[in-house]
Amino acid sequence: MSTVNPEDVLAKVSIFSEVKPKELRKLAKEAHILSFDAGTHLTDDGAFGTTYFVILDGTLEVSIHGQAVRTLTPGDSFGEMALVDRDSRSATVVAQTDAQCLVLSRPVFRPFAFSHPEVAWALLELMVKRVRDAESRVPA
Repeated sequence: MSTVNPEDVLAKVSIFSEVKPKELRKLAKEAHILSFDAGTHLTDDGAFGTTYFVILDGTLEVSIHGQAVRTLTPGDSFGEMALVDRDSRSATVVAQTDAQCLVLSRPVFRPFAFSHPEVAWALLELMVKRVRDAESRVPA
């Protein structure tokens, strides 16, 4: 796993695409890079969560109620719902390989989103997409 610049990583994430570099630099300073062994649960359905992840390296599997729904790879992100509400996680995410993620906590992200409406709007668009994806998996 290589050394990464958190600012460069965040600049490639869709919800931060409209943020000015100076502001993104401030946010990046609050991010942490964490490594996970294969088999590690990064989130568990029903558990409380306060972090948002951007995958730097590795492959992760997302499951809902025990059913695999998608695979995440470098550049993908997850955990955005935990940044918005104070409810439990809606999915389990497990590292299929050793993985590395850039992590933002809710106490860091929330004030940033309040002061950057373009991020709040992009987050809303992402959440709508996730709801539509979930609805498409429900049998008619």
